[in-house]
Amino acid sequence: MKNVSGTVVHPVEIDPFFGLVAPLQGWVPPLRYLLRRTRILSLFETIAQTNLLEVGCGAGALLVDFSLHGFACTGLEPSTSAAVIARRLASIAGENYRVVTEPDLNWAGFFGVVCALDVLEHVEDDDATLAQWCSWLRPGGKLVISVPAHKDRWGPGDVWAGHYRRYDHAPFQKLLLSQGLRIEHFECYGFPLANITEWVGKRTYRRLLAQRNSDTRPEVASAESGIQRDAYLKNFHTIDSVAGRFALRVNYVLQRMALKTNLGSGYLVLATKL
Repeated sequence: MKNVSGTVVHPVEIDPFFGLVAPLQGWVPPLRYLLRRTRILSLFETIAQTNLLEVGCGAGALLVDFSLHGFACTGLEPSTSAAVIARRLASIAGENYRVVTEPDLNWAGFFGVVCALDVLEHVEDDDATLAQWCSWLRPGGKLVISVPAHKDRWGPGDVWAGHYRRYDHAPFQKLLLSQGLRIEHFECYGFPLANITEWVGKRTYRRLLAQRNSDTRPEVASAESGIQRDAYLKNFHTIDSVAGRFALRVNYVLQRMALKTNLGSGYLVLATKL
């Protein structure tokens, strides 16, 4: 399908390389998401199929991946606008996972896997929030969690996204252990491409912040950060090209080589509830 300018526009599809692609519905995967996605799916090769909750699922693109891997999925998305998009995309993609805007009182000890992917930095009380997420896990259940790394890299992109903080390695590890979790895997992902996009994007985010209204509270910015894809929609055709896919594959390799360093821009952790 082509738009009026002659640019190829994909209908909703589940691409093995990109996952869910739905530009006509306002969703295409950004680069940082793709770098994180490939690492998350690698971790899921070690996790047995069970019921799964994704906290802060946004447009629900990863729920499609998890469903295709055989997990019985529920998405929790407090933003009503994002939840509407996630439900619509689930329907179009033919997936039957649920997306809710509030937690259920019956979730205590219910889930085999809880995922919170770049969500914890959006909440003011991260300790209490993490405790609640862990309470939804059954004993032996798995927490898959990612956060932006390195406090000293705080920038306009964090403000635009509604972050309260970034995390350093040791304090983040201590926070997880304090919740009765056993850390099975801890990596620093994204190097070098995510680092470059963060640095290059500073100017863009300063411009976007200047265009935003005067309400800069993190909770306001967080509600839209997971679904605002205008810039990505314009540039996705570059990634979705022979050269773009090749470059991304190269960066997947470079990322894997650097996972045990502290060079990347995000932490990804697999932990077990004791």
